[in-house]
Amino acid sequence: METPDGITPPFDVGDQLSARLAQLGQEHCVFLRNGQLYAVAVGTAREVLIGESITSVPQAPEALIGVLNLRGEVLPLLRLDTLLDLPARPYLAADDQVLVLSCGGTDLGVIVDRVREVRPIDPKQITAIPAEISAHRLFKGCWEGPSGRVIILDADGLVATAVALVTRGFRERRGERQQTGETK
Repeated sequence: METPDGITPPFDVGDQLSARLAQLGQEHCVFLRNGQLYAVAVGTAREVLIGESITSVPQAPEALIGVLNLRGEVLPLLRLDTLLDLPARPYLAADDQVLVLSCGGTDLGVIVDRVREVRPIDPKQITAIPAEISAHRLFKGCWEGPSGRVIILDADGLVATAVALVTRGFRERRGERQQTGETK
């Protein structure tokens, strides 16, 4: 493309690479939970697991369903419902999927009904949460897609909330045991 003074600027691979990386950064993993479509940035969605058996954790807080062995790594599994202040549904290995999120060096799984797709979502098309949807601190915005309204989640905030909730839950349970004189 020529500039107004008639000079063609040099071809810049860096600019093209930056543009392509920006497009990739707009990819989202869209999933369904309790009849609502949600999405997280694809860079935070590590993988999807199906039919996983869960090991329960004694005296775990309500948000923590249990853990699973992911190729030798212990992966905590959390209720997305609890993290989003929604009524909790039980985990059904035959029906539900586990969406593994990775943020800031922390990996965890959240229960979803079904991962629907990975698709680009233009940030310019993400709008504020409509009044008819109860706003939540983890909702970044809303996108009207071909399959319906998609709520964009703050994956970093989701993982941080999960860690804080589980940590606080275990501390409270430990404090309760100490007050009643129970041992480890």
